[in-house]
Amino acid sequence: MRTQDSMRHGQAAAPGRRERAKADKRARILAAALALFEERGFERTSMSEVARLADVAQGTVFQYAATKAELLMMVAEALWGAHEQANTAPPRSAPAAGDAAAQIAALISPFVAAMRRWPEPTTWVAREILFGADMPHRQRVLGRVEGLEEQIAARLRDDRVGAPGAAAATGARLIVTGVLAELNRSRQGRIDGEDVDVVLRRLIDLVVAGAGASR
Repeated sequence: MRTQDSMRHGQAAAPGRRERAKADKRARILAAALALFEERGFERTSMSEVARLADVAQGTVFQYAATKAELLMMVAEALWGAHEQANTAPPRSAPAAGDAAAQIAALISPFVAAMRRWPEPTTWVAREILFGADMPHRQRVLGRVEGLEEQIAARLRDDRVGAPGAAAATGARLIVTGVLAELNRSRQGRIDGEDVDVVLRRLIDLVVAGAGASR
């Protein structure tokens, strides 16, 4: 009756005991996975260890993420969402062409920061985005990647940069793909992590220049 009254007055019903229990288990699994990925890395962490630390059955972990790679993407999506909620300041006024590269670099800076804090798991995230199986948590991360591409494209479309819509979209995709590729190369030991920001800024500068020239 209380639920019906709430719905009648346009109020959302409070979550039931089952929903609260599921949310609690999910939060514990996320916290355990993040702690173990940070401490031991992706490859050396097992699903059974995550279950033990989260104090749930191993089968429960598989109910939330069918594979260890999906569990990693579940963690990545949660961290990405938390970052976006913590950075909700309104957009600045239209940048000059010379500022667009700096603003794009700021948009991708969380990837570089994450790589420095969690180098091995972050490069596995990049690999999963590029080559992973088509699974639910990866799809949600891909949705956030598309949102990032649109943010970058908006800066390339700005009047002072002046890239046409198609060129801006292509340029944004090149930047995001380049970021992921460089992170993946770092996992293979083909790039020094301390140089990633320099490599990425050079890529951004080239794309901004090319997008502006396409007017």
